[in-house]
Amino acid sequence: MKKLALPPPELSARWTALSRRERLLITVGCAAMSLLLIDHLWVTPSWRAWTQARQTRQQSVLAVQTLDADSRTLRERKALHTRQLRTELAALEARVAEAEARGLTRDLVTPAQMLPLLEHLLSRHHGLKVHSLQSLAQTALGSGSPVIYRHGVELTVEGSYADLLDYLHALEASPQRLLWGSLQLKVLQHPQVRLTLRLHTLSTDAHWVEI
Repeated sequence: MKKLALPPPELSARWTALSRRERLLITVGCAAMSLLLIDHLWVTPSWRAWTQARQTRQQSVLAVQTLDADSRTLRERKALHTRQLRTELAALEARVAEAEARGLTRDLVTPAQMLPLLEHLLSRHHGLKVHSLQSLAQTALGSGSPVIYRHGVELTVEGSYADLLDYLHALEASPQRLLWGSLQLKVLQHPQVRLTLRLHTLSTDAHWVEI
């Protein structure tokens, strides 16, 4: 077992020669120096690090709270803006629907007059033969008030190309207007041609006579 090193005899003699008061002062001074050294090397740096970490955490918490408040404000503004846009859009749709109901449908043939008009024009073109005539499902346009409905028929006729062209011109020149949809031509056997035509009209009346 290693023995502890003892202080030199001269140092022990000098320490013994000191008075009790002097030995107390030296002891207190050494203790004070040790405390100052401990404070300088460990306590003060640790305190500073803890203080800085605490300040950083407080700043982070404050930043998060600010971001949450800003985000909540933006969401509320967006929701308010969306409600305003929806209200304005609904009002605009209502005005457009009303204008269409008053103006756009004014010159269009009514659903009830659509079939008689087609039959009347066909009766003037004896070279044409009706292959099929069927109604199309009605469609509500928009969600305004009043609601406008699109009614339509699909007409298939056969005849010469010249007779079919004259019939299309008659439809186009009719004072009772129709809205044109798809148009298909198919050559059966010269000079016979088959024409499939979709025609539509608009009305605020939801009633539509099925063919």
